[in-house]
Amino acid sequence: MNNRVSDTNRIPVTELSLHEEQAAPPPIAGIGDIVLVASGKGGVGKSTVTVNLAACLQRQGLRVGVLDADLYGPSIARMMGAPEGLALSEAGMANPAFCHGIPVLSVASVIPPEAALAWKGPLVSQTLSQMFREVSWPELDILLVDLPPGTGDVQLTIVEQIPVSGAMIVTTPQRLAVTDARRAVSLFHELDIPVFGLVENMDGYLCPCCGERQPLYPGGAARQLASERSVTYLGGVPLEPAAQGPADSGTPLVFAHPHSPATEQFQALAVQVAAAVEKERRYRAFMAREGQQAAENAVQHWEHLLDE
Repeated sequence: MNNRVSDTNRIPVTELSLHEEQAAPPPIAGIGDIVLVASGKGGVGKSTVTVNLAACLQRQGLRVGVLDADLYGPSIARMMGAPEGLALSEAGMANPAFCHGIPVLSVASVIPPEAALAWKGPLVSQTLSQMFREVSWPELDILLVDLPPGTGDVQLTIVEQIPVSGAMIVTTPQRLAVTDARRAVSLFHELDIPVFGLVENMDGYLCPCCGERQPLYPGGAARQLASERSVTYLGGVPLEPAAQGPADSGTPLVFAHPHSPATEQFQALAVQVAAAVEKERRYRAFMAREGQQAAENAVQHWEHLLDE
């Protein structure tokens, strides 16, 4: 399986380990794999990576959706151009908005932009569960979940209640951001969630005049973290000034500038993520067969003893 942490790389056992003993959450009808997009700190471009990754996965022919789990600072709706309000299905379930052919769900569609969401843990947990299980999602190969920064209630609630296939971590080259990304990697390793890789956003600045790529921070820290924690370095995405306008108007960079250097990096990222998800899917199928075979062998063993 992809990048599961070895015992030597585990952080010390804490109360988080208790989650590993719980039964696996039931699957969500119609959704193949759920991939979390996480970051250790805010401001690293996690939502930008999420929407452009979704666009590139769609280009590969995959059925992909986006769920904005950053309840306190939702930005996916604006970046994807989602309309206000949510329509209801005949069964009374919320329908995600379709933006650029991608189903999108965010609390930003139902609350005013200036509203402060002052919710405590239980209400947050209930809302997250409803966003996954009480929504009329179409058939999806992959559902990308844009998480809030950090390692708090939202992350733990989703891991407890939702069958997660894996996570990817977004950081910038800045050492402070990489330090916080290390905590995010440790959280998912401790909870036995495969980390598909590390994305280094804002890996250089593309000059709008000459197109030259200039570094914004000293490099190397993200690659070093990936090597130390045995996760895949998924590549660096340059900062393109041309991306800001389309994002504010609800169009991901991949659609607005399909041939830009950053778009090429997002396309390469999507190929790696799709491969990681497929590898994880095959691993789960293999383990299910092994478990079934072990159960059958145990039955045959006891039947043999009874016959004797």
